[in-house]
Amino acid sequence: MMTKIDSKSGKGITGKQLKLLWMLARQLGMDNDSLHALVFKLAGKDSIKTLSISEAAKIIDNLIETGAKVKRKRKSRRDLPANVVELVTVEQKRFIKYLEKQLGWQNDPERLKGFLRKIIKREGVRTKQEGIKIIQGLKSMTNRKIKPGKEVNSVKRQ
Repeated sequence: MMTKIDSKSGKGITGKQLKLLWMLARQLGMDNDSLHALVFKLAGKDSIKTLSISEAAKIIDNLIETGAKVKRKRKSRRDLPANVVELVTVEQKRFIKYLEKQLGWQNDPERLKGFLRKIIKREGVRTKQEGIKIIQGLKSMTNRKIKPGKEVNSVKRQ
């Protein structure tokens, strides 16, 4: 049996490369035999697990050039260390201002400040999580205000 070690770098194909190789092959409609034929053609090896990192990269590049697509995963919040707090984004601030206008609060800044004090116990949004809470609250208030035939602030719409 052949080893999985690359003689140049000392390392064999990684688990991520192996998964990516099979995913790209499936996208192109390749079965087990056709993928192994491609591996033999490009790397001269009978087994995918015996590929080196560089050989696997060469085959992955070939599959991508053939038309397979690699989807990039979104970076999840779990990738951040536990002690890191994300600040409120510019988009969140803009959306809060938009919702404030939808509610008709733009002329009375104390309304928004009072809402912020009630929800996050301060007058300004600092973190991304606080922004999410405020946006959810303002959206639900906006949805209640817009529904036709409903009472808004004890006044019926006509």
